[in-house]
Amino acid sequence: MEIIRSNFKSNLHKVYQAIEEADFFAIDGEFSGISDGPSVTALTNGFDTPEERYQKLKKKERYIVISKVDEEERKRREQQKLAKEQEELNDAVGFSRVIHAIANSGKLVIGHNMLLDVMHTVHQFYCPLPVDLNEFKEMTTCVFPRLLDTKLMASTQPFKDIINNTSLAELEKRLKETPFNPPKVESAEGFPSYDTATEQLHEAGYDAYITGLCFISMANYLGSFLSPPKIHVSARSKLIEPFFNKLFLMRVMDIPYLNLEGPDLQPKRDHVLHVTFPKEWKTSDLYQLFSAFGNIQISWIDDTSAFVSLSQPEQVQIAVNTSKYAESYRIQTYAEYVGKKHEEKQIKRKWTEDTWQEVERKRLKTQSMSYALQNHYYHTNSLTATGAVEKRSLSPSPAEADLEARVSGEISDAELEQTESCAEPVSEGRKKAKKLKRMKKDLSPAGGIPDSPAKLFEVPDTW
Repeated sequence: MEIIRSNFKSNLHKVYQAIEEADFFAIDGEFSGISDGPSVTALTNGFDTPEERYQKLKKKERYIVISKVDEEERKRREQQKLAKEQEELNDAVGFSRVIHAIANSGKLVIGHNMLLDVMHTVHQFYCPLPVDLNEFKEMTTCVFPRLLDTKLMASTQPFKDIINNTSLAELEKRLKETPFNPPKVESAEGFPSYDTATEQLHEAGYDAYITGLCFISMANYLGSFLSPPKIHVSARSKLIEPFFNKLFLMRVMDIPYLNLEGPDLQPKRDHVLHVTFPKEWKTSDLYQLFSAFGNIQISWIDDTSAFVSLSQPEQVQIAVNTSKYAESYRIQTYAEYVGKKHEEKQIKRKWTEDTWQEVERKRLKTQSMSYALQNHYYHTNSLTATGAVEKRSLSPSPAEADLEARVSGEISDAELEQTESCAEPVSEGRKKAKKLKRMKKDLSPAGGIPDSPAKLFEVPDTW
């Protein structure tokens, strides 16, 4: 039996039972990923930082086709669209129960190159993705306490030297060979089984299935290093803990993974140059420019800039010096490029903060003047005989002038900071992450992560 849209609700209890009995879950959303659209290079760069890559994936463009139709056709399409959206909403609400059940189980969730799968799942079934990367990390680990990426696992020791190709299809084939021992799978009664002999690649269910097989084979291989060797290694074993909560970063040269549980790797990149040049330039022009520096790698940023990495860091300053008198191009070190970006970001942030503070000062000033003058007039009028009517001068009295001067003085920084702390809302992403953390605090699923970190097969900090 296959669980599909038409029979999902009637078989939801079977899904819950499977979640309860499972040792781990393998997922695959079959997302097209960052390769969609007219230009892959516009979306990725070999020297993206984890923060930059997260922002690119989060803001990935969607393409809309616009066509001219008559009024009747427009209404018909609108009705079809609304009906489809309602149907998708009903399905999403129903399937969200499965996602929440998996999350609440606290069990290991496995994927292959799974960053996009995780981002879409969090966004679709929990809340919109936060702007800040650290908030995304906190939120993700609250939803899924244990994640494992088989692509990263296969790219790391002790597998790195014996697995040449980590694409899912090739990995599944390699793990059927020596020294690995593939598992024998028996399907539950009433459920059809996938046959790996007849590949069904890029079908989400099949890809999730072979991802699970790959994990079992690699986990069992780790057991061979024990004394005595262990044939079967469970999803709760300390042997696989070093691979937890590290998601593979595709096409980043020197940062292989996004670390969900702490700071990301920060390679020196002292061999990397940032180059700006005319829009007409091609890759061949850059190779020509750096022909005297031996082997180089080029990572395009946009039509007028790129990163160029040299094989020898000591040649960097020589390359920078060559552009001092050049008119058509400019070369700077990676450190200078990052420093200027950080400086521009700080200036922009300061300008925003200063603008907000000035608006807040004016608001507080107006509010304080209004309140103080109101009290002053109330106090004065309460002491004046009601029958006396006199002409009033347009100029304020000395007492009023003194009062206005005191009120119109600068609002103190302490007052402004206090107002900021009250007025500034807590990030929605952080709120939801804390709420999820509180919900999971009392959950202690079998095989929870122990406090002491595993020492065997540590994922290296440098690659």
